[in-house]
Amino acid sequence: MDLFEVLGLLGVLALWAALGCVPWFIGLVATRAQRAPWRSLPVVVAAAAGAGALTPALGLKDAFGFGLSLLVALTAGVLVTIASTRYATD
Repeated sequence: MDLFEVLGLLGVLALWAALGCVPWFIGLVATRAQRAPWRSLPVVVAAAAGAGALTPALGLKDAFGFGLSLLVALTAGVLVTIASTRYATD
């Protein structure tokens, strides 16, 4: 892999992670909690990036697969945010 391929891969991973942070931020503002959402931030980022990376790994490597991976990363962020705010205690 050359440098531009690596930078492109890092950019896509950052995009998946950022999409996972959107529902986390909405949950942070909506719950007005003190500490619980901050503890779940690394889990949300890892889940969104992992779910987004899993979609092309399953064989969907075209434009449809990329769009689907963005939707999957956003969905993973939503699910982990709901789970973390539901079961977390301040």
